[in-house]
Amino acid sequence: MTPEDQTTVEYLLPEPGRWIYPGLGLRAMLRAQTIFVDAGAPWVSISSAVVGGGLGPKQYFINRQVEPGYYTDHPADEAVSFLADTFPEYHAGDGGQWLALMTAALVGDACWVRLAKQGRQALVIVSAGVSNACAAGITPHCLLDAATPDPGTINIMAFLSHALPPGALVNAVQTATEAKTQTLRELGIKCLATGAYASGTTTDALVIAAAAQTPADPYAGPGTLAGYLLAHGVRQGLSQALRRYLARAAEEADRT
Repeated sequence: MTPEDQTTVEYLLPEPGRWIYPGLGLRAMLRAQTIFVDAGAPWVSISSAVVGGGLGPKQYFINRQVEPGYYTDHPADEAVSFLADTFPEYHAGDGGQWLALMTAALVGDACWVRLAKQGRQALVIVSAGVSNACAAGITPHCLLDAATPDPGTINIMAFLSHALPPGALVNAVQTATEAKTQTLRELGIKCLATGAYASGTTTDALVIAAAAQTPADPYAGPGTLAGYLLAHGVRQGLSQALRRYLARAAEEADRT
């Protein structure tokens, strides 16, 4: 195996309040309440984000930590107001180039993973908590309605070095979700209501962003290089983030 054939995996440790430059033309910062990534130019993205969700070009990406029990009837409006107040120098109030996720998990415990293989690169950032873990199609809907889960408990932000057409972006969502679910099963995470192995939580959020003006990968399934890097990053990032979450939860349980 040549060095180019090997998968390079690096865990980044951003210092709060200081820019980090993980490659791909990105710069990012861990702040008190947010993980902020500036792509330098619009990247084509697909996301379930409360602000900027859907398919389209975005330049600024946020994973925002909110208080446990956070609730508002208008989360998108509240999130835009937060962006405007927190990032006035970026004219964030119009929301046009912004994509914002929310989580009650500690963003300081998120795992940042940089990967490279055969000329492809990826950056995957995962924040995680499983207090509202669920098994899709098994956890009863009535239980989900009765609960008031924390928003965005497993949030995945993935940045890929090569362009992806719309179909491949959907493919990437599938690949990232499969990797997430497999990792949860390997870690033994279960739905508290049913005891079934969890497929995720009730409020997960995801963004896949692909660099524009680069050669395109036509597919991003788990058998492709792009999909492999994405899935490997999700697995490594989620495993590390969940270990931090579970260790912190155990410490808190010991104190009570």
